[in-house]
Amino acid sequence: MEPAQPETLQDPPWETLQMPSNPLPITEVIQKGTKIPFDVIVDKPDYVRPAYEKHWHSSYGGGRWSYVPMRMHYALHRLFTTYDIGISAWYDFEHNIGFSVPMFQDPQALDLYIVAFQTEVTAVYTLGNQVVVVGNPKRQGVQVVTITTADIKPTNKDENLLVQLATNQGHEVDYSIISYVQPDFWAKPK
Repeated sequence: MEPAQPETLQDPPWETLQMPSNPLPITEVIQKGTKIPFDVIVDKPDYVRPAYEKHWHSSYGGGRWSYVPMRMHYALHRLFTTYDIGISAWYDFEHNIGFSVPMFQDPQALDLYIVAFQTEVTAVYTLGNQVVVVGNPKRQGVQVVTITTADIKPTNKDENLLVQLATNQGHEVDYSIISYVQPDFWAKPK
């Protein structure tokens, strides 16, 4: 549940993915980037994020989600990203954010799922290896939006994507780094 010895841990308390090499200012992505379509698949404007879920207790599931530094990491963030691939990773994703998200919205395309707490998403832009999710900050609520991975078109497919939650004025609220996955990930080899 906690480190074996008292210690100072950075956030997150595990190794993270590397940022893309040439991040751009958010305002540049909004002004010069491509506005891409998104689908809102969950919209709960009155949702109040729980401070604690019963499955985070060490007696539930062998303590898989009970590590306190991990719980604190997720509590500090308002933006979460994942792909609709891998049931085990999806299971962890849902348990870490604290609620269930319908998966496989488009079986013909690889979607990037973006969970935005306390934000009403108004637009999504992409430029380079960045995706900027623009929204209006709220005191409560959650939205889950999906974008089709084929719409991202990163400049360097070998680098990760920086997904940023921002205000209309270009102020970053939160960010997530996720590996870039080719849109044809599910394609069958010829």
